[in-house]
Order: sequence, then structure tokens, then C-alpha cells
Amino acid sequence: MEHRAHNRITKLIDPQGKELSTHKDIESILVRHFQNNAEEPILDRSLFIKGFTQHIPKLVTKEDNYNLNRPVTEEKVNEVIKEMHNGKAPSPDGFNVYFFKACWELSNMISLGWWRIREIQKQF
Repeated sequence: MEHRAHNRITKLIDPQGKELSTHKDIESILVRHFQNNAEEPILDRSLFIKGFTQHIPKLVTKEDNYNLNRPVTEEKVNEVIKEMHNGKAPSPDGFNVYFFKACWELSNMISLGWWRIREIQKQF
């Protein structure tokens, strides 16, 4: 129980130099302190963000962005599965690449069906 005595604020000194020792006074000055420090003076951050982000190098080109956002094709899925090593797991579902290669017809229908459902959902 000795350590609890060390985790206690028993007094604070306010900006005018007055010593505060009651729970209510300490609470009041701490609340004011954190409200003043946490409050954002500018509600519209767009100008700040624009100025800040201009110093961050652009690593994704327009072409990269296009390629990352284009629809997944059956051919691309086939290509990626064939290139992967057998022991690797493509996702946390527990199925490794060897399973997908061995059961390609069935897993192809399932996985591409999932992608098609996802693409249809994006339209709505």
C-alpha cells in the first residue's frame, strides 16, 4: 500500500502562484489545463494539411494508383496463385497455396465468386 501514496497529487500551484490542495481545486486546475492544451484553435484543418503534406514525398504515382484500384481479373488471380510457393498461406483462413493449386477448379469458382459479389456490392 505504500506505493499508492506516491501516486497521489496532494497540491499544485496555479499560474498566479497560489497553492491549491483541495481535491476540487486540483481537479479544476487540471481540467482547465488540459482543456486549454487539447483545444484546437483552428477548426478548418485543410490549409494546415495542405501545407504539411506538401513536404511528404509522393510514393504512389498516378499509374500505381490506377493499377491498385482496377478490378481483379480471373487471369491475374490465376497468375498470382501459380507464382506463389506451396508452403505460403495467402490469408488467415488456414488454407495454404498448395491447397489452392491442388483444388484449383473448386477454389477458383469460390474465390472468384466472392470477388464478383464484392464488385456487385460496390455498385450499390
